[in-house]
Amino acid sequence: MSTAGGPRPSKNERRDAAREKAREQRLRQQRRERRNRIGLQVGIGVVVLAIVAIVAVVLVNSIRPPGPGPKNMADDGIVITKGLTAERTDALAAGAKPTQRPAPSGKVAIRTYEDFGCPICGQFEKTNAAYIQTLLQQGNATLQIYPVAILDNNFAGSQYSTRAANAAAAVANYSPDRFYAFHSLLFANQPAEGTTGLTDDQLIGYAKQAKVTNLSAISDAIKNHRFFSWVDASTKRFVGADFPDTNVHSAADIQKLLNQPTAGVGTPMVFVDGKYYTGSVANADQFKSFVLSSGAAFTPTPSASPSASASASSSPSPSPTKK
Repeated sequence: MSTAGGPRPSKNERRDAAREKAREQRLRQQRRERRNRIGLQVGIGVVVLAIVAIVAVVLVNSIRPPGPGPKNMADDGIVITKGLTAERTDALAAGAKPTQRPAPSGKVAIRTYEDFGCPICGQFEKTNAAYIQTLLQQGNATLQIYPVAILDNNFAGSQYSTRAANAAAAVANYSPDRFYAFHSLLFANQPAEGTTGLTDDQLIGYAKQAKVTNLSAISDAIKNHRFFSWVDASTKRFVGADFPDTNVHSAADIQKLLNQPTAGVGTPMVFVDGKYYTGSVANADQFKSFVLSSGAAFTPTPSASPSASASASSSPSPSPTKK
């Protein structure tokens, strides 16, 4: 029997055709699987490379080789004196342990440990800057400022606290007599937590507004994060809660003075003649009374207006350390 299309294939021919068709289908499936494997391998490779790049950036930024600290901050803080000028010191050598300089005689010695991203530090500055500045200008006090960075996690991954402390270190190193003005501007223009904070270019802009000398060198240090390793080291010393020549040498001392069993190191930490100030950051009279009780002999005069006022929210207790 024949069909319209020609002779009917034999049983063997039909079997061979089916085998060939199955073979072609297997080959097509194998090719698809091979392409999928290659695509998956390429995708994994891209992801791995991206992860490696991210890790490399993190390592470069977080595991920096130790470097010398800024000049004029050999004990981690810069001392501001009469005329709002700064005392000079050599730079702290890489890996060296700072030694606290002696407090001046016949003057109130105020020490503040501050994070430029800390709103409570901003409130303390807003409340007390005028009074402290008056004491400085009249030669009745010195102010030692220690920039630390404990609130990086509060600024959307921008490392704002560290970058601001690095910028302050750059000003201390290259233009120390303009440090106080720069410090005041950073608090007067303090960014809100949850934002990315001020950019490096904005920090440079405030350095310029503070009328620093050596702006080019300061700009390079800000952009290149020159003092990041020092900021990290000095912040670790701060978190250790051992403050030389004060009544605080451990977290237990802070808990006892605050009468809070879970208290720890936070910003601001303010000392007057070595005694930890535990009063309100928003009550100027409390801080003035604390200063007057220090025992230093001087005649207080009315406060002058601060060179720059801070803008920050009030809070009853220091910002806790963020690790």
